[in-house]
Amino acid sequence: MYSRQFSEPPEHLVQNGKAHFGSFNGVSPKTDIRGMRAPYAGVPVPSIISNLRIKSRLDFVFSLNDYIGLSQFYDFKVIGLGEIIFWNKSTGKKYVYHTIMPSRRRFVPVLTTRGICACYRKSRYIKISWGRQHKHHALAFKVKGDSARPNAEGYMYSPMQDDMHTDALFVCPSPASSRCSATWFSSMNVSGHVAVNDEKTEDSNGLGMMILNRAYYKFHSKASCVYGIGNVKNKKIVFYLKTSNMDAADSDSYNCNVLVVDGKQTALPSVYMTHPFGIDKNWIIQDTESMVDLTFTPLSVNSRTLNLIALRTNYHTMYGTFEGVLLTTDGEKIILKNFPGMLYKGMLRL
Repeated sequence: MYSRQFSEPPEHLVQNGKAHFGSFNGVSPKTDIRGMRAPYAGVPVPSIISNLRIKSRLDFVFSLNDYIGLSQFYDFKVIGLGEIIFWNKSTGKKYVYHTIMPSRRRFVPVLTTRGICACYRKSRYIKISWGRQHKHHALAFKVKGDSARPNAEGYMYSPMQDDMHTDALFVCPSPASSRCSATWFSSMNVSGHVAVNDEKTEDSNGLGMMILNRAYYKFHSKASCVYGIGNVKNKKIVFYLKTSNMDAADSDSYNCNVLVVDGKQTALPSVYMTHPFGIDKNWIIQDTESMVDLTFTPLSVNSRTLNLIALRTNYHTMYGTFEGVLLTTDGEKIILKNFPGMLYKGMLRL
């Protein structure tokens, strides 16, 4: 059976122009991948130029009693993009709020010991924070509506001492060893609430995950990501699957696919995601090692296209349900039926 072991994380991800590739249990003090030697076509350009090709993305996924959602930040150096999107589980109604942030030194921090990624606009206050000293992860937002959407606010907090908390670091060739992609994955219990139109609501308990990725991007990149989050027979299940045109050439040995069951991590093989009947129809998600065999059925789709001078991004964020089977490293079958989650498919041209 497929097996990919976790090892101890290195102090520095890149040393002497080379990256420490692998899957690590825990996380390094920084997700800094600067300093790769000749990352593009082997041409030894100054590092100040190649470092401009490093882009970052931060996701915070949450699932509470009534709502499931995703907050995202994109760091494109010259500008930043932020978004909060969530769905009411019972009605399927979606709520989407976007923001564009002007240039700053860094949108997504490199420190894993503590950090804040935020937009402080009055109409679009969104903040993701973490602090290992204070042992927490948190998401807070307060967004103003318009004629098409209501006002909304929410807050989620997760102590790191809980039994569902995990940290994993994946450093992968992207696609060859001259470039790398680093992903910090953290699963957690969350406690919080989401309120629409200032409705009174009480805090409830749920699950969450945070994913921070930093990579040397191509001029034209494509990616599909899957987020599964929920409960099966009193077991807490969180999984994250990703495939892109920047995957490692040996993607079974190097990828960031992971399954967490009651706080225990399983590294999963690379997967193939297809949608033979269209983006808004059933997706097939499978591997070649018989550990992942899933079908994702979208219930609500949000699409957006953004053109800003040399930047063009087009993406689809979908809420839906999973059916199928996942296999843990111990050989345990996790059978999913009507299991909630989300799927993201995006294209970026720089």
